[in-house]
Amino acid sequence: MERTAVKQEMKEMLCDFTSIIGVSGEEQDVVRAMAARLKPYADEVKVSTLGNLTAVKRGSRPGPTVLIASHSDEIGFCVKYIYEDGFLAFDKLGGVPENLMVGRKVWIGRNRVPGVIGAKPGHLMTPEEARTVRGAKDLYIDVACSSAGEVRALGIREGDRAVFADTVSEMANPDFLCGRAMDNRAGCTVVCELMKLCADGDFAGTLVVGATCREEVGMVGARALGHAVHPDYVIAVDTVPAGDTPDQPRRGLLPISIGKGPAVLLADGCDCSHQYGVFSSVHPAIRRAIENQSAAQGLPVQWLSLVGFLSTTDAAEYAYAGDGIPQASFAIPRRYSHSPVELLNMNDLVDMVCLLQGIVEKENETINLDFLAD
Repeated sequence: MERTAVKQEMKEMLCDFTSIIGVSGEEQDVVRAMAARLKPYADEVKVSTLGNLTAVKRGSRPGPTVLIASHSDEIGFCVKYIYEDGFLAFDKLGGVPENLMVGRKVWIGRNRVPGVIGAKPGHLMTPEEARTVRGAKDLYIDVACSSAGEVRALGIREGDRAVFADTVSEMANPDFLCGRAMDNRAGCTVVCELMKLCADGDFAGTLVVGATCREEVGMVGARALGHAVHPDYVIAVDTVPAGDTPDQPRRGLLPISIGKGPAVLLADGCDCSHQYGVFSSVHPAIRRAIENQSAAQGLPVQWLSLVGFLSTTDAAEYAYAGDGIPQASFAIPRRYSHSPVELLNMNDLVDMVCLLQGIVEKENETINLDFLAD
């Protein structure tokens, strides 16, 4: 398919996926939408009882099994308690920045009941209160009801998920899109498009594309998916913060930009020197495969190490599955992480899907996963 057509198709798919509420633990609607996209092109599609999605396409020749998976969930909130006067206490699910919550519009539950995260009037705040960031335990959601009964009549109940009320906006340059849940509906878009592009099965081995559940609350689904599929190697498709804004003057700290190609996280995770953490390191054979396809197709790839931050991907958990699965983190740069206005460039998604297609169709037949091959 011609690149412009692929980009338009992926843009429409991304807008569709980001319109769905799928906070950690309640990803069902996202998984349904992905399964519907995958079924016409896959040999089989399955959803585990935990909530992991897999779609399998068997190639025309013998070869290894590669798992290429995103995660289906997004950050958000969970209704904790319904007060008698109609306000809602809530918990955060995932890394929602506390300084982004006050005064935000939210949607609650599958019915998208509108609400706002309440804020004390600025006229009544003390100078100290105006400077203080309040956490979720000190805030509440207002759904304009005067009693718990009214709230329940709207269909809201404890445990319902909520998200920032935001949809995708196209910037003046239509290649740039912003909105909530780009992390990781962008990855969901990539794996669905990849399955379509590889639907003729003209490759060696087996392609499994997937979507894990509950990544944002501890990469819960990844280890289970690795055990279930037991692939020869895995590529975790996710997003990564870009360092190309004025508040990131140290380019060496986060040396990637949006619109300059997908990024390979050569090493990423929390600094484990003083406490337990998580860590992922790209397998040399997967690095070579990406380098080969970048050169063959003339497509850019950004390379970086991202260690010492509270940032990693499902790749860190795949390393513990089975006998330890060779893995890589392949990430789409985006600005304003975990905010309602995550901003990315569609060309990075298209480049990524082209590179992944090249790995499946050209590299899978000869990939040498021997760790001592270099």
